[in-house]
Amino acid sequence: MTFRKYKWRLYADNNVEKEVVDYLRASGLDVLWVAEEEELRKQQDDKFHYEKAKQLKRYLLTRDEDFWNDVQFPLHASPGVIILAAKDVDIAKDLPRLLRKLLTDYNPLTEPLFLDGVKVRLTAEGVTIKLIDHDTQQKSSDTWSWSDLY
Repeated sequence: MTFRKYKWRLYADNNVEKEVVDYLRASGLDVLWVAEEEELRKQQDDKFHYEKAKQLKRYLLTRDEDFWNDVQFPLHASPGVIILAAKDVDIAKDLPRLLRKLLTDYNPLTEPLFLDGVKVRLTAEGVTIKLIDHDTQQKSSDTWSWSDLY
């Protein structure tokens, strides 16, 4: 598998808008949207969706800022969380580009980057990535403005 052929698999929870899901799918991302799955739609518990995303080997896409809390949702147990914190749906248009950038800049391996143990937060100002450093096993985070990324 090469980087270019890697298909991101997302688990979009109930608070992600249809316009965002449609845009991401049109961009080539594999998005399972909770609102379209009757069994998943019935579940309102955040812990359930956090664990279900991990079980399905999908990254949790949400607007729920609670997932940024590492006490409630431990970073080391994260399925890979992407929080769309900006209010407008246009923030999703930057997500495919950001994910491609993660593949090239954050991945020293010759295989796809997996976001297990990583949380990404997109705001109107920029992007913050929180992870556990593989070398030090310490939590670290980096923040970039959108102009830094493009």
